[in-house]
Amino acid sequence: MNELHAHYRLLVGLDDQWQVQNVDLQMDANRVVIQLRHSGGKLCCPEFQDECSRADTAPTRRWRHLDTMQFETIIEAAIPRSQCAQCGVKTIAVPWAGKHSRFTLMFEAFAIKVLQSASSVLAATKLLKISWNTAHEIMQRGVERGLQRRDTDPIETIGIDEKSFGKGQDYVSLMGDLEGSRVLEVVKDRSKESCDKLFDSLTDEQKSGMGNLFQ
Repeated sequence: MNELHAHYRLLVGLDDQWQVQNVDLQMDANRVVIQLRHSGGKLCCPEFQDECSRADTAPTRRWRHLDTMQFETIIEAAIPRSQCAQCGVKTIAVPWAGKHSRFTLMFEAFAIKVLQSASSVLAATKLLKISWNTAHEIMQRGVERGLQRRDTDPIETIGIDEKSFGKGQDYVSLMGDLEGSRVLEVVKDRSKESCDKLFDSLTDEQKSGMGNLFQ
């Protein structure tokens, strides 16, 4: 592995299963394409995390990564597919991107920061050079990752509020952790049924910290 390949391997954050095969600098297109290859080690089923044999290799895919010195940076790789005894042939998970995403996790984390800082989603899409729909897909995946990381410790105090949005009388109901200063759940409308949905989203451990409220 030469120094350039080692440099990009560190920047992308690859584990031992992946190596940089080639770095293609396309000056006319203002683009860098980082071509990766699997090392040939053991595969794991993306569903059950069990070690599996290799079935075949999926077609080459591309992911947009963070820019390198203002050059659009693309990761390119053919992903092995595992042969799982329980769920059949599955494309393995990769360390640089989430399932079904065309962007790396690093790019999506940066995009969320831009979206939070920009005056509007439209302004952020222009800075990031992505479409409106792509921006919302990135936000949705960010929320899903955040929910997966969110702890389920008991909550002492919750608050419920309603907010209007859009045109007309469109409302959502929100439930927040008042001690932790965080939003726990958002549902449509401002009805009793909406409140029931909010409460149902709490785990038994979270409800147990609120005394007799749920007894």
